[in-house]
Amino acid sequence: MSAITVTADAYALPLLHAAKYPHEQVCGVLLGEVTPQGAIHLKTGIPLFHHWTSLTPMLEVALRQADLYAAGKQLHVVGWYQANADERDSNLHETAIRVANTIRKNAGQAVVFNVNNRRLVNLEDMAQENPIVPYVYENNAWVGVKNPFSGKSSVTLTYDETYAKVRGMISSAKYNQIYDFDDHLDSVEHDWLAYPNSSSK
Repeated sequence: MSAITVTADAYALPLLHAAKYPHEQVCGVLLGEVTPQGAIHLKTGIPLFHHWTSLTPMLEVALRQADLYAAGKQLHVVGWYQANADERDSNLHETAIRVANTIRKNAGQAVVFNVNNRRLVNLEDMAQENPIVPYVYENNAWVGVKNPFSGKSSVTLTYDETYAKVRGMISSAKYNQIYDFDDHLDSVEHDWLAYPNSSSK
């Protein structure tokens, strides 16, 4: 499995998005780079939907806009994230897999972050009970990475204080500064491309 590095921004966004809409299915894209050796460097992300359940023309529009935004930042769409509406549901659904396969085809590699909503309730021990489960494509299937973001994992964080920073952002309700494409469609002054940086690390 190729190495995957994750900035605080890329790690925080799925959790902030899920915290803002705890009873909705949320999703978005992860932006970064893929090296010639196949390593993925996740830099940031874009929140897309909190009313999304299937492939729709609006998803295609949002993905095209995300591609253009990423290109302007000299980045690429290299991943997908989702949090299911039911906290008991930690499955990676078929619609998410289809989007992830498209991203992988376009970028050469891809990763999916699946948010475990139950673990969002208590973030005190994120290292042991990580709320994000990365999925990678191996042997013709998307498989969850065991013990991610640990010293033994090929999926690592670039900033040592990421967990503390995310806990602070959620406890101070920074997720209210997150607007997704659904929000933008409801009210155009909501800038869905202006995800606030949690860290430059």
